[in-house]
Amino acid sequence: MAIRNNGHMDPGVPPGGAAVPSEAADRAYRRAWCSLAIYPLSFGAAFGIGEGLITVLTNDTVAAEFWQMLVAVIPALLVFSIPGILSVHQGRKAMKLGRKDGWVPAIIGAGVAVGFVLLNVASYVLGQLAG
Repeated sequence: MAIRNNGHMDPGVPPGGAAVPSEAADRAYRRAWCSLAIYPLSFGAAFGIGEGLITVLTNDTVAAEFWQMLVAVIPALLVFSIPGILSVHQGRKAMKLGRKDGWVPAIIGAGVAVGFVLLNVASYVLGQLAG
């Protein structure tokens, strides 16, 4: 326990003055990193969902209509983004509870999810311009 300026004991701050992350903060931090390990599974699930839906909606995936592409792509991208959403949630929770480096898995998770979505949008737009 450290003594604050007003003379009261503060159990969360060691004598050096730096706060020690709680067990809950460490747990949230570990969960943020572990959620990133789900990306390979979510990629496979997203691929299966996207291809499955487009196959059910049309026989010709190259000449699919815009609404058919949206119906297939939106659920697939949401499934792929689940690990990123989890890592951002747990990383922010870790930061709120005192683990300041919780931003690292949060940024990585969000970056992978946003990058994948942008890559798919760019692929569709470029395919429409070229085709």
